[in-house]
Amino acid sequence: MGMSNHNHGLDTKVIDRDHREISDLLVEINFVVARDGDAGRRIHNLRDLARATRSHFLLEEAMMDASKFPGLALHRMRHKWMLGQIWQLANYWGKEKNALTREPIDLLWESHTAHVESEDRSYGLWLHGTCREIERDRPFGSISSSAQ
Repeated sequence: MGMSNHNHGLDTKVIDRDHREISDLLVEINFVVARDGDAGRRIHNLRDLARATRSHFLLEEAMMDASKFPGLALHRMRHKWMLGQIWQLANYWGKEKNALTREPIDLLWESHTAHVESEDRSYGLWLHGTCREIERDRPFGSISSSAQ
């Protein structure tokens, strides 16, 4: 598996931090699978991954909603699908005959990476472009005069 802690930079600190945390959890799960195949530890790590992912998705969706991102509905559906994949993997690994397979973690890694590099990057570009437009269109001195 080609897992590395690649660049998750969208220039949004909290989102980038969450992406790194999720990547680190995926790498840890892969390490456990490769090292000892401890199914209990894998399931525990998958629960941690689901918690971190769900928390991240809620934050990201709230940011998208607050910024009126036009792609929110589709992005939310993708998030729901990705969380479903984590729980399906936990159920799959919970069956003894599947306890030592490692292929499914590759699918989660690829899904996470593709999501960050396409859907999340699209939001980042849209967000930063929108912020630049707001700054450009704001009348000069409007911040200081409104603060007085």
